[in-house]
Amino acid sequence: MAFCENLKSALKANIAVYDLNGNILEGENLGFVYTKDLEYKDGLTYINASKYIIVISKEISQDAINLVRMLVLANIEEAAGFMQPLEYILKNDVSSDSLRGRFSDYSVLYIKSKANFKELLESIYESTDTSIVQDEEGTYIVKVIDDLEQEAESIIDGLSQETGSSVLIGASRKVGASYTIKDAANHAKISANLANLLGFKEGFYHIDKMLMYGILYSCSDESVEYYMNGGFSGFYDVIKDKELLDTAEELFKCHLNVSEASRKLYLHRNTLLYRLEKIKNLTGLDVKKFEEAVIFRTVVALYKLKRR
Repeated sequence: MAFCENLKSALKANIAVYDLNGNILEGENLGFVYTKDLEYKDGLTYINASKYIIVISKEISQDAINLVRMLVLANIEEAAGFMQPLEYILKNDVSSDSLRGRFSDYSVLYIKSKANFKELLESIYESTDTSIVQDEEGTYIVKVIDDLEQEAESIIDGLSQETGSSVLIGASRKVGASYTIKDAANHAKISANLANLLGFKEGFYHIDKMLMYGILYSCSDESVEYYMNGGFSGFYDVIKDKELLDTAEELFKCHLNVSEASRKLYLHRNTLLYRLEKIKNLTGLDVKKFEEAVIFRTVVALYKLKRR
């Protein structure tokens, strides 16, 4: 950052810039101390400059302090976005405007897991231009990725072999002009969280394929109740019956191909048709038909996403 380098050269001292919560944004970590105005401590100078705390590695004069504040006010707001490291961006409220033009063509994968895979992933991606960031719910992987699904499947297989864990991964679109790295990170995490709410334990879930579920989840409970009121009373019997629900889900995975679904479920075709007829009697929906299958899956998703 130019103004930091200028200060360092002019003052012949190291400079650190922190936000008001103590997250270092630029420079050498000299140790954070919050001050409302100015403080000298242990040979260091701490200066409050609007939204930032500037730390100088020696005690400086009032004239020098005024210079620091002037340079900060003139330059830091414009430069702030470029000072923030990726981990800070992903974990904090950073404006979209400050991120435009950064990380173009990068994508984000988010591994939803309480297990800490950070060290293992860092060893896997050691020789590549990849950033790994851990938060309280999982791990972000940020890099340029040609084939998201292939990359995710490789991670799922690798972590499963190394740790025996089932891995659920959400994915974003590519960062572009108006789609920032923050948008990408949020979408990747939302995709993984939605898949988890829907009961999926493993697999790859791209934001584009989770779009409908995201819209359903964002609907108010009152709106959902209004449209559900008086209808689909038999749905709860289907949802509580794991056998019926699994049968419908397998049919959807097989693109409504009854013969393929019966083979995958190791069921006689007539047994599968009997179960589908039972679903129709309970819900009024023939899930062998595309439009009615979509309605069935939507209602099941609403139940899973909105249940408390």
